[in-house]
Amino acid sequence: MSGYRLLTTAVLLITGLAAGYDPLYYNNLTEALRSMEMDGDVAFGYFIANSFWRTDSLGNSQQYDYDTSLGVIRFQFLGRYGLTNSHTISIIIPGYLQLQGPGDSTGLGIADPWISLDGWLTREPRLFARGAIRLPLKGVLESGDYTESDRHMALDGALTVVTPISANSGVTIEATGGLRYYMSAWGGLFSNPRDSAETKPPIELRLTGFFVLPVNPELSLRLGGEIATRGETQAEINGDWTGQDGSEFSQRDIRAGLSINNASLDLTAEVFYRFGGENTAKEWGIMISGTGLDFTDLFSSTSSGSR
Repeated sequence: MSGYRLLTTAVLLITGLAAGYDPLYYNNLTEALRSMEMDGDVAFGYFIANSFWRTDSLGNSQQYDYDTSLGVIRFQFLGRYGLTNSHTISIIIPGYLQLQGPGDSTGLGIADPWISLDGWLTREPRLFARGAIRLPLKGVLESGDYTESDRHMALDGALTVVTPISANSGVTIEATGGLRYYMSAWGGLFSNPRDSAETKPPIELRLTGFFVLPVNPELSLRLGGEIATRGETQAEINGDWTGQDGSEFSQRDIRAGLSINNASLDLTAEVFYRFGGENTAKEWGIMISGTGLDFTDLFSSTSSGSR
């Protein structure tokens, strides 16, 4: 492997840019829980990547192959509580187990948790707002070279719209748009992670949207995608903030799946496929939630609710 390829692999593994789905946007709420109602879930999935995109000094995103494919089991614990009939507070704790990859060891860890507050703006049309904060654990609960943590604390604000595509089609659109603001933090430089400085990513745009087609009262099909993009990360060098060349980030994913909702099961299975991006892995995988494992069982044997 060339020195350039070694550096690229180190950047992807050490800075966490190879991370896949976004836990916060995977768990979008479209309605609030009732007051004092509790809800929880444990979701899990498997993702694999054979190549990655790396932005060169001219700003072009080039695709390179991993010498060893990246394979990761991802899981997350979700807990929700209805503060009122209009507001829900949630905690999301993501984690992973790296089965294989371009490093010398596998990795296991708990990544940065999200705490969010969701609430109605209007119920007709259905507009749902969210504010969230990500608390950086800075890798203290991770082992190995691979990481899915980010050293920067982040604030995220989003708006979700749920509306039928037309009066008689039966197809519903669920669309979410959000902005993510990053705080500055001490971390490795993008071009040379062995050197460190105070760094700060710019504001990030995230868009998620689905067409939801009810097949019958219990089964719905989902087809959509997710986009994330931001510009160059700034670094404070000798007292001046400057952009790090080639540090732009973007992901463009297709998401498709199904939901089963009846008296005994509330299961969602989705396939993710990344067809474009900058400084990210070209990966695909599947996530499953609603399997009956319940995060709130850790606290109460009588908790109930619905997503």
